[in-house]
Amino acid sequence: MKPPRIKAAVIGSGAGGAHAAYALAQAWGDGVALLEAGKHLTAKDFTQLESEMIPKLYAGAGTQASEDGSIGVLQGKAVGGSTVINDALCFRPPPEIRDRWAAYGVDVDLSGLSLLADEVEALLNVQRIPKEMINRANYLVGLGAAKLGWSGERLHHNAAGCLQCGFRHLGCAYDAKRSTNVSIVPRFEQLGGQLLAEHAVHHLERRGGAWVLHTDTPTGRVELEAEHVVVCAGVVQTPTLLLRSGIDAGRNVQLHVQTVAWGDFAEPVEQHAGIPMSYGVLEHSDVYGHTGPGFLIEGVGVQPLSFSVQPQAEGPLHEEILGRYRHLAGALSLVRSTSRGSITLKNDRPSIDYPLVEHDAERLADFYERAFELFMAAGAERVLLAHRETRWTTSAPGRLPIGAGKQYLYTAHPFGGATRGDVCDGVGRVKGQDGLWVLDGSAIPEALGVNPQVTIAALALEGARRLSAEAGG
Repeated sequence: MKPPRIKAAVIGSGAGGAHAAYALAQAWGDGVALLEAGKHLTAKDFTQLESEMIPKLYAGAGTQASEDGSIGVLQGKAVGGSTVINDALCFRPPPEIRDRWAAYGVDVDLSGLSLLADEVEALLNVQRIPKEMINRANYLVGLGAAKLGWSGERLHHNAAGCLQCGFRHLGCAYDAKRSTNVSIVPRFEQLGGQLLAEHAVHHLERRGGAWVLHTDTPTGRVELEAEHVVVCAGVVQTPTLLLRSGIDAGRNVQLHVQTVAWGDFAEPVEQHAGIPMSYGVLEHSDVYGHTGPGFLIEGVGVQPLSFSVQPQAEGPLHEEILGRYRHLAGALSLVRSTSRGSITLKNDRPSIDYPLVEHDAERLADFYERAFELFMAAGAERVLLAHRETRWTTSAPGRLPIGAGKQYLYTAHPFGGATRGDVCDGVGRVKGQDGLWVLDGSAIPEALGVNPQVTIAALALEGARRLSAEAGG
């Protein structure tokens, strides 16, 4: 039996996929299908219990990591993708990408991208976080930065109606965070587009002038035929899907390498309460005109279970750290790394390799020093580092050694694997493959330097509209 044929299929429903599907449905309506490997969960499903929600919402039940286990890779797996579990932070595309991406043969129209970012911000109702929504943990990060004379600011988010419950990482139980499952996917469906949750595309096949999607569903593998396919499955699964389909991919993976430090204060901070991330220190970044070494510092708060793995401690020391949980204010690094990793297939599954180069290690060590300065300036009694050689400290840590197993490292912002200028051309078409596009973070040539959801969404709108126009939409 011949599989059903549609005009376009979009794979993945996060920042890239949802916006691409929405733009295509504006042209082709019910001729567009949006496929998502995860479940379609709604506010009533978000129980705010870490032990329940992490396995449901995170790729690999929250255990996805580089092959050597040294870097955790956090990605969402549900309708809405990683926008369901992110901190709702919204940064506009950094103007520096025009010159940086030119080195990869990618031409960025900053004025056009700015207009698209305006559209994304309107769709997501992006606003600067009000002063009254800054919780004590983030206030202390801002206080330390101010006392040191560092450039910092209240951040923007797509959760203007936030109830400040502190559970953004576990899905919003109140639909206040405008993740794509509540902001863009419903618009897509109103235009006639078909959402297919729990449809994991295993591989693509070119057949009879169209693409056949071999898709695993709860009832077995099915085939769907589409004239055009837009892959937005995320930086791990997009290159994996291409590799399974016989398409060369998986190179040039870059990360925002992240680690954490905490100030220990005499009075309770209650990091778990309120908006987890609302203040950013741009002093050491290299975006928006800053000329620092290349890392953003953001205030952060996490719930107890997630916090428990970060200090890299055990036994009595771990017990002592957990006992100070209510008194700790956190700050994370967002290092715009220079290393290049890869994604390959291993027993039909993705294998992530990501070496740390000396330049990135230096910036991670620099972050630990700057975080110590920041929290001591804010009045902390001591500082806790997510490093096995130095945890509690009341003196400057110096240049700590950075390497596999020495500290807690993770990323919530991977990039590459199917980049523009390599696997794709400058606008997202997969080279040598008619009707196949990549419009998610996989196509971004290098680590962005800021939380990427607005940039990814803007590029997805641009690419999808270009596709529909070229195809006579």
